[in-house]
Amino acid sequence: MEQTRLNEKIRAPKVLLIDETGSNLGTVNTRDALQKAKEAGLDLVEVNGGQVPVCKLMDFGKYKYEQVKKDKLNSKKQTITVTKEIKFRPTTGDNDLVYRAKQVDEFIKEKNKVRLAVRFRGREAAHIRDTGKTLLEKFLSMLTTSYNIESEMAIEGGSIAIIIAP
Repeated sequence: MEQTRLNEKIRAPKVLLIDETGSNLGTVNTRDALQKAKEAGLDLVEVNGGQVPVCKLMDFGKYKYEQVKKDKLNSKKQTITVTKEIKFRPTTGDNDLVYRAKQVDEFIKEKNKVRLAVRFRGREAAHIRDTGKTLLEKFLSMLTTSYNIESEMAIEGGSIAIIIAP
């Protein structure tokens, strides 16, 4: 909308004019088009540029207001998915796992994705495949809500992670 040319800012000598009802009036001199716009109490708005720009007679303030309203409505309809992350270690206690499982259930009910990561340090890293996999499977069995596995278990550096979605 910043690029839209109005009234006297239209530099082309001739324009393809469309009136307020949407009917094509043909190619007209820019001065004549401006005159028609002033007589009708409307603005001459360049809709599409080119060799012969397409211009429309309209109330630009009203048009701009409707565009802003439409944009707000479209942004309300958008759903933004958030990815939450739960990290734990192979030595994390069962009570902590139960508490985190409840947190993950809440996240999934709120329609958020969840990334579960088991972190290993030092010599623990030798057991990433077996210990990490069993711990994640145990944790997934604790969940009460239904979920879809979005990405399979993947080893990333010193951790193993999985992403689940509602």
